Amino acid sequence: MGARTGYTPSDLGCIVPTRERPGKLRKLLASIAGQTVRCGPVIVVASGESVEDVVKEFSGKLDVRYYHSEEGGQIRQRNMGIARLDDATRLVASFDDDIVLEPEAVERILELWNSVEPDTAGVAFNIVNNAPYRFVIVQALIGLGIPRQGRVFRSGYNVQTSPVREDLKTQWLCGGATSWRKEILRDFRHRELNCRWAVCEDLVFSYPVGKKFPLYVCAAARVMHEHVQDHTSDSRQQFYGRAMALWRLYFVESHGELSRGCYYYTLAAQIVARTLAGLFTFNKGQLQYAAGLFAGGREGARALRAKRPIAELLEGGSC
Repeated sequence: MGARTGYTPSDLGCIVPTRERPGKLRKLLASIAGQTVRCGPVIVVASGESVEDVVKEFSGKLDVRYYHSEEGGQIRQRNMGIARLDDATRLVASFDDDIVLEPEAVERILELWNSVEPDTAGVAFNIVNNAPYRFVIVQALIGLGIPRQGRVFRSGYNVQTSPVREDLKTQWLCGGATSWRKEILRDFRHRELNCRWAVCEDLVFSYPVGKKFPLYVCAAARVMHEHVQDHTSDSRQQFYGRAMALWRLYFVESHGELSRGCYYYTLAAQIVARTLAGLFTFNKGQLQYAAGLFAGGREGARALRAKRPIAELLEGGSC
């Protein structure tokens, strides 16, 4: 597909933002240490309580370095870690702290890096325990479905990228287990929004990169995502719905080829679908999520009429 770029295991550095989850961090670091090839530096950036004692357990197995951030937020911690990588690092893998790599994951992702176009910007690991993607025609009618994974609709909604059975060329990449050329992270920096749930931050970052450079998911680079946050609790569903609606609108407003009208059409369809599901199944969480979607869409519309940036609604801890 292109000239070989000659990446070696030592060219790959890892960034791990974490907050007060020592057990998860230990399991992730153990899976990195257990790879069939040894990667370059592993930068752990923690907020909250120190996890330096966990990091020290791997000092003889990895080139692991620990930093503490007084402020939380994955984007901020990730940027802090990237700034501490040395010039020898050519590729940067970013992992959520609840990821666990299968033993050949790094070896396999490097094989793909060395076979794709030299200007490829990012290659994601394959999160194999995500629910498989199934295309349903009803989804297409409301702007949420297409047979091919990894697509981004004009409404700002996107189709999941994992799991896959074969390598996938995509328009966006999941942020929790993805590797990037280091210069891409230098040239396309994350904006550090102060928000509690940055649900679309990986889409916001990777989509504009994908408009200029190839992006892939490597089927053979298998990882597990051991979910920690419970997004099914009824008590939080209105918060999640509102945050999702506002993040998605923020994304749409950032790209001229995306459509505000398509966004609101899909949002309305989601509100109706979740309301009906809640009524017919007596599911309070579905009703609360629908209420949150409605609240976020309404607040976003008011902000647009007033010519206020949507980012203002995301910051300040309300989302």
